[in-house]
Amino acid sequence: MKYIYGLYASLVIVFLVQLANMTIFDDSYSGIATFISLGVFIIGTAFFVSVTRLKISEKE
Repeated sequence: MKYIYGLYASLVIVFLVQLANMTIFDDSYSGIATFISLGVFIIGTAFFVSVTRLKISEKE
């Protein structure tokens, strides 16, 4: 269940980065914000996949 919280936390971080870019920086750093969001998404997905594979291998 902890991996679901990690995936949700990465989603929240992505939205906060985009929100800060639009409101605080007036969309000036959209490329950098998109790059950061993509990095957080990839790290969160890798974490989710690795934990899911670990759970499957424990069942076997």
